[in-house]
Amino acid sequence: MKPRIIEIIIDGYGYNPDVEVDILKSAFSALSSHAKTEFKETICGELKNAGVNISPELAFVIIFNRNRLNVHFCKMLKGEIENIPPESMTWLCQKLSGIQNTYPKLVKEINDLISSIAKDKHYAAWAARTPFIDYLRNHYPSVSTKASGVDAGYEDLFPEVQGNSETGHQQLGNFVVAPQVPLEISIDIESGSFYENPTLNGAIEEAKTKNSNLNVTIMVSGEYGDDGRVHSCWNHLESFLKIVFIHHGFNPEKFRIQAILDGRDAPLKSSLEMEGEKYGFLYKLRDLMQSYNALDSVAWIIGRGYAMDRDFEEERTRLDYKLLTQAEGIEADTYEDAIQIIKNLHQENTYDPFVKPIAIKDKNKNLRKIEANDIVVDLNFRADRQRARIAALLNAEKFLQTEAGKKNKTWKLGWLNKDLNLSVYCITEYHPDLINYGAKIAYPIKPQPFNFLSILSKYFKKSQRSFKYLLVAESTKAVHMGYFIKGRRESIEVQDVETRFIIPSYAEDQGIFTDDDYYKTPHMKAFEIAGKLLNEFALGIYDLVITNFSNPDMLGHLVSKHFSEGVRGLEVIDHVIESIVKFALKEGSYVIITSDHGNIEDFSSSHSLNHIVTTFISPDQNIRLKKKPGEYIRPFDIPWAITELLGVTSEIKNVIPEIPEWIKRKKLVGETPIKVLGEGTV
Repeated sequence: MKPRIIEIIIDGYGYNPDVEVDILKSAFSALSSHAKTEFKETICGELKNAGVNISPELAFVIIFNRNRLNVHFCKMLKGEIENIPPESMTWLCQKLSGIQNTYPKLVKEINDLISSIAKDKHYAAWAARTPFIDYLRNHYPSVSTKASGVDAGYEDLFPEVQGNSETGHQQLGNFVVAPQVPLEISIDIESGSFYENPTLNGAIEEAKTKNSNLNVTIMVSGEYGDDGRVHSCWNHLESFLKIVFIHHGFNPEKFRIQAILDGRDAPLKSSLEMEGEKYGFLYKLRDLMQSYNALDSVAWIIGRGYAMDRDFEEERTRLDYKLLTQAEGIEADTYEDAIQIIKNLHQENTYDPFVKPIAIKDKNKNLRKIEANDIVVDLNFRADRQRARIAALLNAEKFLQTEAGKKNKTWKLGWLNKDLNLSVYCITEYHPDLINYGAKIAYPIKPQPFNFLSILSKYFKKSQRSFKYLLVAESTKAVHMGYFIKGRRESIEVQDVETRFIIPSYAEDQGIFTDDDYYKTPHMKAFEIAGKLLNEFALGIYDLVITNFSNPDMLGHLVSKHFSEGVRGLEVIDHVIESIVKFALKEGSYVIITSDHGNIEDFSSSHSLNHIVTTFISPDQNIRLKKKPGEYIRPFDIPWAITELLGVTSEIKNVIPEIPEWIKRKKLVGETPIKVLGEGTV
């Protein structure tokens, strides 16, 4: 029978091994005297009889672990786990299944205690009751998966660059690492070619020739690898300012900056608050601009929740546009006055993502606004959150209506100024259609040649074999379960292989005005996604189904303020995963469960550097991992697992394009992480 596969991407669902083991150790210490005595006399007695010589605490940690991968990556257990013989570890891992029936009251007390301690420690991943996901992780081949730093296509920095949904889906869709724009730019900065980039230099030359203002917009974050290097990089701003002020000697009085505040991929108040040398981005911006005697050039400040909307909510883009073109916002007399305004907003529990538009007066007490024939340079590199704002500046009404229509929205657009005639330069490509409206691109985006959906589709067509795949997600992750998973393609080269369903996310009718409102509907559209997937899968026409559940990511950004809702979101995911997996197994199909990056497991508004878990589920229990328990895979290894399940790995290796030497040298070529046992093998 033809193999069929469902890949489930639980967006933003990582694990923190140190926290998980700490919870287990704390639970052991907190056991009631009766429970501890029962555990030591019964289960530990069996350990002794079986010749397993470890402490009762370590036995407890292994037996009652909801995710046994953590013991191999936990710093506090380093040296202990390695000394346990493999056969003893196998015995321990199998023990929980038996004791649940033998000692039901003890097991319930322990599980309740673990969840309670996890709640006290604000660890949503275990405060949530997810018995089915726990069962899958501990009974099917599961492997730790690294989704940050170079394995997410970013620069090799310390601390590492956090993963995110954009790059995560690209890696999950690629047979080798999918390099991200920041890596490409940073390589050019190191070599010096960045300073010669014709598009960036062209923007400055055009401003000088026209005697126009040069307006730059950038999200101020991303100095290190773990402080928001998701939409922008601090070194990109530093390097561009060198071109502006040193290479071109540009007049600071004709230069303006819009500072967009982060607070999602960096801490909530990172614009002003410091942690050692990190954060305090507005202070860092002040120092940077003062080094060029250009502090007066900072003209506008706004939170990313308004300026970088990807849901095509018209009012958010309108506020950003009106700030830039009409200086509409809270007026600040000086840069320091703007900082005080933000401090006051923080005290009122309005944090960086939703700092309202602030217009800063220049030294002559005048507000600045983008004027007709001005130059605009956008230094943010992540595409999905730049499309609406750049389209507005380009007066791309048709594009805005089309994209809004995809999310069941209609824009009024009466606020657009059709007479501005701006020249808009983008650090990279946000959408191919924007080029038709005049956007100029410094680092053009090309489809990734190693995308597995593209290569598989072409391979099966050439082989004259049928191949169809299905993509399902809700609209908040529409671009991820489309453009990004397809290797930066809007459509696959082969026709009639793809079906895609995007279910509209909750919106204003349900009180969801911004991403920060998703706590009101922690279930999001998980049930609808599961229902659509099962209905379509039952047709029997798809070889591969890929779906995204975005609850842990969207709620993970809010977990420090809405912890219980994050917990609820994970419990919903457990329910829908159970329905999908049980149906798939009845159909004799394979299931791969993974994620794109960590998020909800840390009590923070930003993504994490934590590993994720990938689990391979088969109806015949015929999958084995090639990695040892203490080893990990990368997201771009997973497409090779799919080819292995489809039985075409060797054929695909013969048809993929030539791999660049630097990718080979850095060992960033995907590897098959599993082997599928044939009949009669064990």
